[in-house]
Amino acid sequence: MSNGISYRPDIDGLRAVSVLAVIFYHLGFGFVAGGYLGVDVFFVISGYVITLSVMSMLEKGQFSILEFYNRRIKRIFPALAFMLLLTWVGAYFILLPDSFVDYSKSLASASAFASNIYFWQSINYFNAASDMKPLLHTWSLSVEEQYYIFMPVFLLIMYRFFSSKFLPVLAVLITLSFVLSCISLTKAPTANFYLLPTRAWELLLGAFVAFIPQKQFLKSFVLKLLGIIGAMLIVVPILFYNHNLAFPAYGALAPCVGAALIIWVGSQHNLGITRGVNHLLGAKPLVFIGLISFSLYLMHWPLIVFFKYYRLDVLTTTDIAIILVSTFILSLFSWQFIEKPFRYSKKITRTGVISGGVLCFVFVGAIGLFGVYSKGFEQRFLDYTVETKFTEKSSRVGNCFFLNAKNYTKWNADNCKVAEESGDNKNKVLLWGDSFANHYVPGFIEHKDALMFDLYQYTSAGCPPILSFTSMALPQCDEFNKNAIEVIKKLDINFVIISAKWTDYKSRGLSGILSTIKVLDELNVSYLVIGQSPQYVIDVNALSYFKHRGEAEGRWPIAFDRIINDELSSYIPEKRFIDPLNQLCIEGKCLYKNNGRLMHSDYGHFSQYGSAFIIQSLIERLNSIVPNN
Repeated sequence: MSNGISYRPDIDGLRAVSVLAVIFYHLGFGFVAGGYLGVDVFFVISGYVITLSVMSMLEKGQFSILEFYNRRIKRIFPALAFMLLLTWVGAYFILLPDSFVDYSKSLASASAFASNIYFWQSINYFNAASDMKPLLHTWSLSVEEQYYIFMPVFLLIMYRFFSSKFLPVLAVLITLSFVLSCISLTKAPTANFYLLPTRAWELLLGAFVAFIPQKQFLKSFVLKLLGIIGAMLIVVPILFYNHNLAFPAYGALAPCVGAALIIWVGSQHNLGITRGVNHLLGAKPLVFIGLISFSLYLMHWPLIVFFKYYRLDVLTTTDIAIILVSTFILSLFSWQFIEKPFRYSKKITRTGVISGGVLCFVFVGAIGLFGVYSKGFEQRFLDYTVETKFTEKSSRVGNCFFLNAKNYTKWNADNCKVAEESGDNKNKVLLWGDSFANHYVPGFIEHKDALMFDLYQYTSAGCPPILSFTSMALPQCDEFNKNAIEVIKKLDINFVIISAKWTDYKSRGLSGILSTIKVLDELNVSYLVIGQSPQYVIDVNALSYFKHRGEAEGRWPIAFDRIINDELSSYIPEKRFIDPLNQLCIEGKCLYKNNGRLMHSDYGHFSQYGSAFIIQSLIERLNSIVPNN
């Protein structure tokens, strides 16, 4: 294996690149479209460093499970506990009861290093937006801690009984985990993202590097070339990746291999930093950021979330600057006064560290559980009630609206007929799209007697009605959309209503809608495209409470540039496009509350009232443009 555990400045530099990519991505900097990959690079680094640490103890005959956890607790627990307690204070004063209950559950799971499991189980279409969960980022820490349960024991067994088989065994484990991740892309995408079995290959890749022999015979230019290749494998994905790639499977492969190459190159020549990429990574500014990277990672996300709650609006340039400065100040404080004193203290015994760490997190977990059982300390906001909530029943989940497009084969025309016209010459209309098409269904149902056509619902979360749309993250959307054309042919549909959450697809080019229009024109099927409806930074229940409590009407700025509808409409004939914003918005502020009732069930999906409100305004137009047979 690589020699020893001498300090590697280039690894701290690599940590700096990773954490900055993550922070910039979360702050919405467009130049780091794949900044989330910084977490994957962290996994490789952790796998490498932990393996070296354990192997060093084994080779010196000093290995102890207790000593391993003593080091891990001193490294992780103080800064993490500090962040968790700070977020609790922020959550207590900022979050409404239902959000505080959700936060408390995540706090309890984070204290047990099981937040990845909690978020895997709790994040779904009907839950609050994940980007408003203050502890969402702790999922990666839970993955690492779960890895630390198994890895020391594995290394101990291998060292004592199979010391010559480290590399082949690791290669097999990496392959198995990677293959499982690839399979899970379609079978269990959320589990694939959050759970250890499908992430283990990234950490194990770092461990694998630790056992690759040094190649002193390699020339300097070869090492520098390998370093450059490694850097490109990290930088290019961070700059250009997007959510449509298979992830973490194939999508994480390039940056993880890149990190492994850089780490291995830096381990050559007696662990000195070779000239080239590793030398650049060893620059003092990067090294310093790397040293405080753990605190930076811990602090940045809660600050972003709480700032959004405070602003209830899109972050401005000033907001972003304040968050960045605050993140660095808090991280410096944490590093200087929390991390370093506990990590390097020789006054605290191993027994004291382990027992103190366990008691600390038992206390944090108890606080979380108390927040749950107190119903989010609802006495803080006694006059708050949840006014509206999306329900699975109103969405026909599993039958006509699919949370996973792979279930489209269960679609049945008879079950998914929303409205039926009584005349002999029936026009047949298909509502086709994602959840932002589906949210019009309650309105169609309420006004079905006024519709002069049969209407069928064909919708799936995350799948836009764009035939050219392909996504390795949502691979079944392709088949779902192809089947829509078969449904149109089979039922003799002569009109299609198309809608989607267009903001999700703008980066790929809204011109993709032309692929659908082309096929519909060839089939002589008419259509109507509904543009992007309002979306807000936060759930409208919170908006109503904090901004227009007790008022019959409420308007608020939307969380996207309305120019998106102008761009989309440029591909559609004028009479075939409807812009919902024209009916709901005035001077950039949109109607989210009307006659004392909320128009939405969350940050953007229409509530039953909102759906009925908007459909009522469209009925006359729909009846007039649906073809007459």
